[in-house]
Amino acid sequence: MWNSIIGQSKVIENLKSIYKNNKLAHAFIFYGNDGVGKDAVAIEFAKLLNCQNIINGDEACGVCESCKKITSFSSEYFHFICTLPAGKSDSLDSDPLEKLTAADFDAYLAQLSIKAENPYHHIDLPNANNIRINSIRNLINKIYLSGGRNYKKVFLISEADKMKQEASNALLKILEEPPKNSVIILTTSKINTLPPTIIGRCQKIYFEPLMEEQIIEKLMTLNKRNGNFEHYSNAEIELASKLSGGSYSRTVELLDLGVIELRDLAVNFLVSILKDDHYEVASIVRSISSKSDKARAKYFLFILNGWFKDLLHFNNFPSEIISEKISNNDVSERLSNFSKNFPETDIFEVIMALEEAEKLIVQNVHPPLIFINLSFKLKKLIK
Repeated sequence: MWNSIIGQSKVIENLKSIYKNNKLAHAFIFYGNDGVGKDAVAIEFAKLLNCQNIINGDEACGVCESCKKITSFSSEYFHFICTLPAGKSDSLDSDPLEKLTAADFDAYLAQLSIKAENPYHHIDLPNANNIRINSIRNLINKIYLSGGRNYKKVFLISEADKMKQEASNALLKILEEPPKNSVIILTTSKINTLPPTIIGRCQKIYFEPLMEEQIIEKLMTLNKRNGNFEHYSNAEIELASKLSGGSYSRTVELLDLGVIELRDLAVNFLVSILKDDHYEVASIVRSISSKSDKARAKYFLFILNGWFKDLLHFNNFPSEIISEKISNNDVSERLSNFSKNFPETDIFEVIMALEEAEKLIVQNVHPPLIFINLSFKLKKLIK
């Protein structure tokens, strides 16, 4: 089943070696950019550790009862921990899922179902910003329960950097005295935000960004198999994969949002700011903010960020290799004109302003206010 993983051959060979040589650590940190397969590999590794019919000595069969239960997130030997919204009448020792409102619980089950079908899916629940302390306490309760002799209990903590200090402290206690026949896997795109005491007690495995060709090949394969991507043009798939920064899940999200239309909207936003076309700026702000779609607003900023990073490449690389470096190479002439017409732009300050705007989006600040303030900042910085 390793063939379901996109790229990451070094990681897979490492984990195969760990398994075959019986060098299993009690805890791992899988780290690297978002959307490169950290959760997907962790799920596959959990299958391998518990498979009833190992293939070729280092591959889960995918069809035995254990593999099927782990795939569907219904195994007693595999537990998935992620960010959750606050529950009603939360207490430190309560099961965090039992305390969710009915609406939040239904949303969680729906997201988990998508994750079971597509392990690259990023679970996104409203008002779920942190991994809760009672999620870690629940892990501790389950990890000490006796299990089958030939099974490993695997606990996957997705986006482990979203643990607050009390949750991290609770996890640290279990890492200091790990029980046998259990493995904890933390996945994160921000390893430096984890406490050093946790990092030091885990085996670290780095996940490289995916190559554009690997992402495109996966999408094309899916297209041929079941038509999932038949309504996307090759140009859209190519642009989304270039903009994604080596992230498969980000590529899919960009495609779902209409990557070319969103990119054109972002460029028109810049042009309207520079032309002092306040009516058009306001119109674009309404378009981005009207549906209260946080993902669309974040990716609008992400695409703007990519535009200015491409401008950095124009300023720092010879013309003959520019096309290899930039994401927006289908509009390279427009990028070139922008670079020539606004040579005094403080690109680093622009990128910082865009990243600050994205933080405000995550913090649920009113989006129209964020984008109007951003337009004033960009007007001053683009020279």
